[in-house]
Amino acid sequence: MNLTPQEPVSISGILPRRKDRELSGRAIVAGMFILGLFLASLLFVYFEFNTRPFRPLREALGREFRHSRPNVEGGKLKGRGPDTLRVSMSIPFDPYQEGAQSRMRLAKVIEISRQYHDLAKFDKLEVNLIHFPPERDAVIKTFEWRGIEAADSNFVP
Repeated sequence: MNLTPQEPVSISGILPRRKDRELSGRAIVAGMFILGLFLASLLFVYFEFNTRPFRPLREALGREFRHSRPNVEGGKLKGRGPDTLRVSMSIPFDPYQEGAQSRMRLAKVIEISRQYHDLAKFDKLEVNLIHFPPERDAVIKTFEWRGIEAADSNFVP
């Protein structure tokens, strides 16, 4: 009997692969945890820089119009186009059927917006009124003005 190690022999003539380097389960879990922390912090930083300038306006609109879920964004859409201040909010009525209520809501939104931002610095002011009727698609009505027009205290939507 020969007890010396021999090369493995395969019937088909192909040698089996050498064992690849293995990572322990702890190392993989630690790596996934670190990656998750990095991505969460990256998302926090992105959110913080994009919403900080508009957060006081959003909070003021939320105080004025309870349950309206206001969202305020500013800047260029996807980095291109005009510099826009965009306000979106939920309303309890259909904006196409209740024109007077829509105009009153728009006037108040513009008045509050003037208190927190210089609207003349924006090329465009956009206000989206969104109604969510039960078991139907949302009804959205968009109003747009030039920023310099909306900045004028005599402006009426």
